Amino acid sequence: MAEPGAIAAPVAGATMSADERHWLLRRLHSLSGIVPIGGFLLFHIFENAFVLRGSEVWWKETEFTRGLPFQIAVEAAVLWIPILYHAIYGLIITATAQPNDYPYARNYQYTMQRITGILAFLFIGFHVFSTRIFYYATGTETSYERMHSFMIDPVYLTIYVVGTLACVYHLTNGIYTFSITWGLAVGPRAQRMVNRACIALGLILAIASVAIMVAFRAPA
Repeated sequence: MAEPGAIAAPVAGATMSADERHWLLRRLHSLSGIVPIGGFLLFHIFENAFVLRGSEVWWKETEFTRGLPFQIAVEAAVLWIPILYHAIYGLIITATAQPNDYPYARNYQYTMQRITGILAFLFIGFHVFSTRIFYYATGTETSYERMHSFMIDPVYLTIYVVGTLACVYHLTNGIYTFSITWGLAVGPRAQRMVNRACIALGLILAIASVAIMVAFRAPA
């Protein structure tokens, strides 16, 4: 069963119509949200979870990402370009979607997906600017002390909580829609099971994310 409003796959060898291009671009949009963006979010939560064991452990265990060769090129290829594409095409989907495409309870999840997508994009831009771009501009690493200063500031903390939870919801609900779009969850029963699993995953990631932010509030 395809996601409501989905169109048939393009026929090989034929000139692509506007609908067929939309089909392909939407599949790429769906895929980019899981790989590499979603994969990196899961890894980012995992590596930052080391802060629960203290600032020194966190700094040591995150050394791998700080020491990657060709960092700017890797980050651009793996993150910045996919995120820009995913965000831009997501806005196109939001602007062109019809209300009846996602009826009943699914419509609420779709609406939240679009809202959290915008919030996540804004937060990622803020996060990248205040950490990676700040580092490239000044040479200042995102140390524990710097993250601590963010987390004890009510404004920064609010931005991080809202932005991170938006990212978590957008990913986990996106996994659910991905399973439908790509034909991995066929039929109402399978889709209900996947939806429940994604809700559970979302709760786990949300709790872990909040715990990480609380841990960063502790003095070094």
